[in-house]
Amino acid sequence: MKDSGVSTPTLGGNAAPSSSSLAPAFTTTPPKFPLFKRLGSIRPHRRPATSGPSGDFARFNPSPVPVPSDYPAPTSAPVSATAASAPGQAARAAAAAANNERLHKLQRQEETTAYLDVLQSQRAMDDVLKDSESGVGMNCASPVVKAEDEADTRFDPVQYLPSEITTLILSNLDAQSLARAGAVSRAWQEAANSPYVWKHVFLRRFKPDVHVSPTPIAMGGAGIGKSSKGKPAPGQDWKKMYKVRMTINRRWKACSPNAIYLNGHTDSVYCCQFDETKCITGSRDRTIRVWDMNTYTCLKVIGGPSHRPVPPTHPELETHKETVISHPSLNGTPKGNAIYYIPQDYHEQSILCLQYDATTMVTGSSDHTCIVWDITSPTHDFVPIARLEGHTAGVLDVALDAKHIISCSKDATIIIWDRATFRPLRTLTGHRGPVNAVQLRGNLLVSASGDGVAKLWNLDSGVCVKEFPSQDRGLAAVEFSDDAKYVLAGGNDHVVYKFDASSGKLLHTSAKHGGLVRSLFLDANNGRVVSGSYDQSIRIADFSTGEVMGVYENWTTSWILSAKSDYRRVVATSQDGRAVILDFGWGVVGKDCLVGNQGEEEEDRNGWVMV
Repeated sequence: MKDSGVSTPTLGGNAAPSSSSLAPAFTTTPPKFPLFKRLGSIRPHRRPATSGPSGDFARFNPSPVPVPSDYPAPTSAPVSATAASAPGQAARAAAAAANNERLHKLQRQEETTAYLDVLQSQRAMDDVLKDSESGVGMNCASPVVKAEDEADTRFDPVQYLPSEITTLILSNLDAQSLARAGAVSRAWQEAANSPYVWKHVFLRRFKPDVHVSPTPIAMGGAGIGKSSKGKPAPGQDWKKMYKVRMTINRRWKACSPNAIYLNGHTDSVYCCQFDETKCITGSRDRTIRVWDMNTYTCLKVIGGPSHRPVPPTHPELETHKETVISHPSLNGTPKGNAIYYIPQDYHEQSILCLQYDATTMVTGSSDHTCIVWDITSPTHDFVPIARLEGHTAGVLDVALDAKHIISCSKDATIIIWDRATFRPLRTLTGHRGPVNAVQLRGNLLVSASGDGVAKLWNLDSGVCVKEFPSQDRGLAAVEFSDDAKYVLAGGNDHVVYKFDASSGKLLHTSAKHGGLVRSLFLDANNGRVVSGSYDQSIRIADFSTGEVMGVYENWTTSWILSAKSDYRRVVATSQDGRAVILDFGWGVVGKDCLVGNQGEEEEDRNGWVMV
């Protein structure tokens, strides 16, 4: 029997009780149970009549017991001289005392049994009530009537607890559980719809994590709304933002983006990077273009005096059936001439690579050099501030963070530059072929080469600490996860490799592309890997498993040379001279509420705290 918290009753001792009271000898008073009020016929404290046992106890002694004449006198009470001299008086007194003692014992046992029966009945009734409340099939001939003065100990925590505690509790739920909680009552619905609750739910699900320092450069937008002094801006509709993000995610899963084409370059577009307000591309036509990510028009063309583009002479290129915007080229028009900008320094050959942050852009070229640009001008008149010279062949890729600029080259070397002074700090050698791609995470650098090996370097020592060989032929692209735990690489094998960065173990390879994997991008926060190939396809795969989630073939008319993504878009460049945007948020109501405030968000998006 489950412990009810009631003390076990103690039976009386050997001493005869006083004739004035026959109350049961319990050590503690039993608690009040509602059943006692319903079972009024049970009276464990009945007092026997002075003439002898009666009522329930009469059956134990239906008639007085005759006392033998020779029964010894009781020792518990003095006997007067008169009583002692009477014949047989002592024996009768002793017999009467013994009889009373026996009756008292029987009475105490009966009362104890009655009390335990009542206690057991109460527990059984409690079980019946619990089963009835839980919906278990119970059939009662008559309803259980609750005593009017019995207190109801159940209460609604949302109505009783302070709102701060309710908010803290509900903010630990996921969105689905929070929706179910809101269906309980109006009070619960009001608490579950609190913007403070949904802010925690939204940011826990979608806020990018920071794993290394300096913080890596983020691609595109974070999709987490506006910030204010490093914290989420007040007054945002977090529940609406959550719904919009989930709608965009469903479009990713359904493989249903819309196409937007950026027309203007006159030759292969080798590289790109974008944020929520602009996209910057570099081309074999020796120009850099800045595009507006809201209107999708060209804002600025940067190049030398002999690089000015001419009006297109070829027919308009084919577009995908899902196209929503494809503005014609401005080349050769008055507006096109107005946006052409000739800086003090510029590349004389193909722009092969670029990367930028909030203030600085670095471009690499077939002219063997890099140019560092100040890009803070609101009119996008970028100012060259340094030219980095040190390679003996074309610069194939660049990377930068708050401390370093990294360049790699067809000459099989990697140069680490000091970002503050633009002086070379160290040259990394060890690859036996062109170093096609690099990526930086803290003091670690990963590189991929045409020699078929990806290498992991320690920037402080300049030592290669791990190698990741392909199964066959060279590597053209590499990605380093934000937490520096995984390395992705792709190339002539037509597959994407995933390696464990600490052990060097190959974890899995993706399904094969139909050609060289020319570009890789890892969006670890959203669990997506974007690869671009010479088979003219863009492929989206699950980061954890490598399973292909979407393939977009022939959205351009030639090889995919670069492909990058954020929470709602893929921006890809092609050999056909165009950039194409696969927009999974096109037409989604409320998508603008996810846009951050450019500039401050660049610096603060990874420093947000949930308050």
